[in-house]
Amino acid sequence: MSSKNSEGKRTARERMAQERARQQAVDRRKRVMIIAGSVVAVLVVVAVIGVIVGMSKTNKKKGPWKSALTKPASAPANLSSDGLGITVGSNPNAPTLIMYEDFRCPICHEVEKALGPTMRAMADAGTIKIDYHIASFLDGKLGGNGSKYAANAAGCAQTAGKFAPYHDTLYANQPDELDDKFSSRSYLLDLAGKVDGLRTPQFDTCVNDLSYASWVDNVENNFQDAKIGNTRVTGTPSAGVNGKPITLVVQGRGLATPDELRAQIEAAIKS
Repeated sequence: MSSKNSEGKRTARERMAQERARQQAVDRRKRVMIIAGSVVAVLVVVAVIGVIVGMSKTNKKKGPWKSALTKPASAPANLSSDGLGITVGSNPNAPTLIMYEDFRCPICHEVEKALGPTMRAMADAGTIKIDYHIASFLDGKLGGNGSKYAANAAGCAQTAGKFAPYHDTLYANQPDELDDKFSSRSYLLDLAGKVDGLRTPQFDTCVNDLSYASWVDNVENNFQDAKIGNTRVTGTPSAGVNGKPITLVVQGRGLATPDELRAQIEAAIKS
C-alpha cells in the first residue's frame, strides 16, 4: 500500500468523522429546540389556566350578587312557616303541596303550562295550598345568575302581593335554559310591567338592589338537602303532599295528566 493511498484513506476517515460530528451537533440543536418549544407550550397552557383560575376566583369574590349578600338579611313578606316557601291558596289551613322549581328549568315550564292550572284551581278552591320553594341551582350548572335574579324578583313580587301572576309571567317568557336572559334586571322589570300594578318604585328598587339575595341563598341551601318524606329531592320540578311525592313526569311517557295529578293529590291528602 503506497503512502499516498494511506493518506487518502486517513483524509476520508477524518471527513466522515467531521460529518458525523456535524450531524450530531445538528441533531442536538433540534432536540434542544423541540424540548424548548414543549416547555414554552406548557408554560403558555399553565399561564392560561392561571388566568382562568384567577378570573374565576376574582368573579367569585366580586359582582352584584356577592355584594348583595353582604347587606343585612331580608326576606319577602308572608312566607310559609319555615321562612322559605311562598304560599299561594285561599285556605291557610289546607294541606300543603310543596313545589320545588327553578325559573331556568324548562321542565318546570312545561309542568306549569300543563298542570299549573289544575294545582292553582285546587289552591283557589281551598283543597290545598301551594308552597313554592324557588331553587337556583341551575346557575351553578349552566353558568350565570338568571335563576337567582328571577327568584329575587319573584320574592319582590310576593312582597307586593303579586307573586302568582308574576310567577306565571316569568314562565310564559322563559328563555332557553342556556340563555341567561333572566340575569338582566331590566328584562325582569319589563316582564313585571305585564302584571297589573306590580311596577312601583319599591318593587323596582327591590329587583335592582337584589334585596332578597340572602333569602334566595337560604332557599337554595335548603333545596340541596330537601326531602319529601324519605325521598330525596334530586331536581326540579319536584312536588309532594303530606310527605308523599307527587309524580309530575311519568317515566317513559311524559307529563302526568291533570286528572292523574288531581287523583294523586287527593289520595295523598286522605292518607
